[in-house]
Amino acid sequence: MRIIHTSDIHLDACFAASGMSAACGNRRRQSLRDVLHAILARAAEWPAHAVLIAGDLFEQERVTQDTLAFLRAEFARLGRIPVFIAPGNHDPYTPDSPYATEPWPENVSIFTSPKWSACDLNEIPLTVHGFAFDGPDISSNPWGALGALGRERVHVAVAHGSETSCLPPGKGAYAPFAAQDAAVPGLAYLALGHYHALKPVEGDFETRMYYSGAPEGHDFSEPGPHHYLEVEIDDNGARVEAIPSSRVTYALHRIDCSAFSSTQDVVEALRTLADHSDGAQIARVVLAGRAAREWRGEIDAVYDAVASQFEFLDLVDSTQCVEDYDALARENTSLGAFVGRMCDELRDVPDPARRALLERARDIGLAAYRAQELPIIGVERDH
Repeated sequence: MRIIHTSDIHLDACFAASGMSAACGNRRRQSLRDVLHAILARAAEWPAHAVLIAGDLFEQERVTQDTLAFLRAEFARLGRIPVFIAPGNHDPYTPDSPYATEPWPENVSIFTSPKWSACDLNEIPLTVHGFAFDGPDISSNPWGALGALGRERVHVAVAHGSETSCLPPGKGAYAPFAAQDAAVPGLAYLALGHYHALKPVEGDFETRMYYSGAPEGHDFSEPGPHHYLEVEIDDNGARVEAIPSSRVTYALHRIDCSAFSSTQDVVEALRTLADHSDGAQIARVVLAGRAAREWRGEIDAVYDAVASQFEFLDLVDSTQCVEDYDALARENTSLGAFVGRMCDELRDVPDPARRALLERARDIGLAAYRAQELPIIGVERDH
């Protein structure tokens, strides 16, 4: 048996929280469509015996009629290859959801209940089990209710939920379960959705279970390449291969600018990051270290020079100015008095956040005294 497993595509997702423009958000949404198109094209080419989508196919509150038309056309192109969808917390099966109100091709099966149900394929001895979220949180957790399965057919399952031992930091637990409760005898493979990183769930059981992860990252908490899974099942069990799928990757970088003499050095370092990327890159780059005052005010020019080489660039200036504050504090001037007072306060501050705030205030005051433009740091770029 050959199976494609993917999940958490989140078609029509909003990217405004990353600071992206509307145009960049549109490109990101198109990229998610392109990724799904490529996965389904592979399913037809391989060919797969079934496609399993483990929830969060789209954002239910934002999904457009155009996206639904796109999905219907993509699924219909698979012909007789069946598609099984287990709705998740972002695309639950409700009376007014597109899963219930829209016409879907005959090869598409959508699980509709928070209880396990099964679909038998007629041409091959494959049975697919699944359940659906019936709201943003499931009304009745079905994990542990799937009993032992017969050996005369190949049994796989597709579902959305949180395996508790794999719960990532900060990730909400939806339909939580323990792996040993999901690994019932006779179940060859469990296709999971909800966690956006590729993750095998291992234990002392025969069922192979995987989170495919999102096929493309959605924000800076999901850096690097993403995948979908190709699963082959025979008498020896399930073999799983992760196939790179992301066309755009999120990346986090830090550049120490201490040795730089001008903005040209910063530009060259950023160009190197762009050139060494395997594909389109959404990058958050933190400029760190001590920087000469002569170029710290030119960060906007640096950004304009290199932004086009990235799909999206979030440039964060966390450099510190090379400045002799002790010498300034000894000056018999109002500037010296200001700097001296700020330095006195900084000597007794143990809290790092408070210290950073006071250092920033000292820089602001110094720039104001000198009638200089204030270097932009972090979120200040958009305000």
